[in-house]
Amino acid sequence: MVAVVVTVAAGFAAGAVWAIPVIQRDLVGKAADRIAAVGVSGVIVSFSGQDATVTCTSPLKDLPAVKAAVLDIKGVRTVGFGNGCATTTSTPTGSTTAGNGTGAGANSVPDSATTVTPVVNLAADGKVTISGRVDTAAQSDAIVAAAITSFGSTNVTVALTTNAQAGNQSDAIVNQFVSLIVVFAGRLKSGTAGVAGGKLSIKGVANDSTAFSALTIAAKNAGVAKADIALSLDASEVISATKITAVFADNKMTITGTVGTREQKLALFHAANDVLSVRDVTDSVTLADQPAAVADADQMAVEDLGVLIRAIPANLLSGEVGYNGTDLRATGVYLNEESKLVFEAVAKGVGVRPTLTARPDGGQSEAASMQQQLNDYAAANPFLFTSNTPDLLGGSETLLDRVAEITKEFKGTFIEVQGHTDNEGDAIRNLNLSQARADVIVYELVKRGIPPEQLFARGYGETRPKVPNDTAANRAINRRVEFVVTAG
Repeated sequence: MVAVVVTVAAGFAAGAVWAIPVIQRDLVGKAADRIAAVGVSGVIVSFSGQDATVTCTSPLKDLPAVKAAVLDIKGVRTVGFGNGCATTTSTPTGSTTAGNGTGAGANSVPDSATTVTPVVNLAADGKVTISGRVDTAAQSDAIVAAAITSFGSTNVTVALTTNAQAGNQSDAIVNQFVSLIVVFAGRLKSGTAGVAGGKLSIKGVANDSTAFSALTIAAKNAGVAKADIALSLDASEVISATKITAVFADNKMTITGTVGTREQKLALFHAANDVLSVRDVTDSVTLADQPAAVADADQMAVEDLGVLIRAIPANLLSGEVGYNGTDLRATGVYLNEESKLVFEAVAKGVGVRPTLTARPDGGQSEAASMQQQLNDYAAANPFLFTSNTPDLLGGSETLLDRVAEITKEFKGTFIEVQGHTDNEGDAIRNLNLSQARADVIVYELVKRGIPPEQLFARGYGETRPKVPNDTAANRAINRRVEFVVTAG
């Protein structure tokens, strides 16, 4: 058996001089075909025995695919790359060996996926540094190629080492890492992506909200956990998704603008609904087509706006609060000095200095006009009570809201709320009933923000009929609430 082997070896040696050029030409042809099949052009493959060298006219976008295609050729032992193909200067790329993976260190790391630690750092000046450790030269080549393609060879510094690991246990996470690198360019002002402990992470400052979204999506697609994504926007580039105006007038509130999230929209509506009925709140807020890139700042602004919105109805005759994406604002007309101080304290608590003005003074002519408005409205829309009780029937909320609007208009006026009944039943009982009904109206107006010192309730019972109590229709007219307004 030994003689046969020797003979074969001798025969091979004798024929090597003429056979090697033929074999190499065959390998070159096969390599060209295989590389073309993976869609790569602009490369030249040469051979020294069974070792291939690939030279490139420009960096390869998919260097691992080229290497795999050439190694797949029977008889090829190693594949190396020239500098133009974007191989590292610190890691030998021609040492990958096809075969059974028995090279040095092949089994030295039980779980190589947790030992690779590549890091790509992008500085604010556009320079990129690649450091850390990978298992194979192919992984190194892929990372460097992605960085050079994205940032240009002159901007990339490589300090990446390999573990001489022949297996591919870590290929998956390295491929995920490469997918992050390719979205850096044009999207990240500065930042870092890396692998540690078998986990991906990314942090940095995005160029704008569109870039922020693209980076976030790419990170999630690459398998980065939410907790390991730490992206933000440069403050100078932030265009807030949240711009809100809430206007309060005639005891109604209208909220307009845009917010970044549905939760923010609901928070504003609920703030208004806490102090006003649903029918008195108009919500015209829309969701912006923008990610919640500045969620912390906008969320705080929404919460602060909610605080201001809740303070308006009880303290302001009319008002407006808003957020322009940067600053909160508040203006309004206050009811009295106490309500002014209350609203100013609330606004100060959220960092706002409001611009407030007092209600205009009401003279005799304003008092007479207010009285006419109130009584005309009450005659056309009478307050209705449950028979023989001071309990208002359903539907009175709208009437009370309108009366409150009218009575808030001027300060320096004094309003007597009068209760009247018909003459049926006991006179004393009717007097007490009319007083109780007047008290209810005053109570409801105070709830709507009318200063209690501006109101006085008085019941007259059956003593001041408006028409004779001789018919059911007339008795209904005499069961009424009236207002007397005087200038203070």
